[in-house]
Amino acid sequence: MATAKQWADLGERTGWTVLQSGVALTAVEYLGLPEFWAVLVAGALAGVKGYLASRVGNGTAATLPQHLERH
Repeated sequence: MATAKQWADLGERTGWTVLQSGVALTAVEYLGLPEFWAVLVAGALAGVKGYLASRVGNGTAATLPQHLERH
């Protein structure tokens, strides 16, 4: 059975993936770019999220509160 920390980790990863994909698809549609650009935009957003989270958070790429982060 999964622990609360594991569920929180899964939820965080899933949430960010959905958000990044949605933003990428919306940007590609709005700009009229070919669909393959959505993969590149989503990847770039993932990189930006990881960078910012490691600088602002507790040193990892996670955006979970520290008490929920798995170690």
